[in-house]
Amino acid sequence: MSFSVFSIASTPKVAKKPAQASQSQTFTIGVLSSKARKHIGFTSPIAKYLGRQLAPYGYKEGRVKVTNSIVELGQWLDTGEVDMVSETLFAALKLQQEHKADIRLHRWKKGQADYQTVFFARKDSGIHTLDDLIGKTLVLEDRSSTSGFYMPVQTLISQQLAMKSQSASSRIPNPDNINIVVAGDVLRRADEISLSTWVAHGQADAGAFANTNWDDSGDMPPHIKPEIEIIYRTEFIPRSVILLRRDLPSQVKQTIETSLVNAHQSAEGKAALHKFQQTTKFETFSPARLHSFVDYNQYRMQIESMWFK
Repeated sequence: MSFSVFSIASTPKVAKKPAQASQSQTFTIGVLSSKARKHIGFTSPIAKYLGRQLAPYGYKEGRVKVTNSIVELGQWLDTGEVDMVSETLFAALKLQQEHKADIRLHRWKKGQADYQTVFFARKDSGIHTLDDLIGKTLVLEDRSSTSGFYMPVQTLISQQLAMKSQSASSRIPNPDNINIVVAGDVLRRADEISLSTWVAHGQADAGAFANTNWDDSGDMPPHIKPEIEIIYRTEFIPRSVILLRRDLPSQVKQTIETSLVNAHQSAEGKAALHKFQQTTKFETFSPARLHSFVDYNQYRMQIESMWFK
């Protein structure tokens, strides 16, 4: 299912259009979410802001298109129906490899540059390390989540710990593996509080989600948290990244990047950033960090070959 909305942006006067300006165009941001109305509200202001910055190139309006399918989002990039996407790292790596998009910028979403996954268990469970999870049940959120699925599974792979998928109805975990239950496979709507309550009530031995969820009382309620402890923290990864459509004109790409990187320096830009889920700023990646994404992509492909058959 997909949704779209047009956000009309006023066009500032310019002395002279660049030679590559074309007829009226629409700048479109694609969003991957099942909550279309909410994300249209978040994203429309930044789409309008960028539409104004791109007016010299013939852009007259901004638009947001929302889909709950990463396949459809990738198709939109391939056909030119969307120009920009903001996503978590593993979804972005998939779009970059399989579709016409490139990771270009680091987004400080909700004021956070980076985040990590934390593994947690009840304090009285006897589970204090990842090795202690052998023969136990680990609940993860859903198969599309970077912090709630890809990062935990990547960590277990890198630690050379055996794992297998287990249905929530199974009462006998395999004693030689970490038995993974994906809440999204059994719940109509899986969320972070599902994981914390499952662990607190003994429906799973351990869980894993983002450190931001651990710090959020809505995801780890205060009456549960004193009984739970973190047993492992992963390395930090970018909170969110920006992809641009690969076949956009180079001058358009440069203007988008410059406009986003400088947005926090103007009142207009700050207002658009704040509405965009309290984004603090955008910045470029160092060459070293961009290179590190190669390894993450290798893990992504390995995980998908194991779990998406």
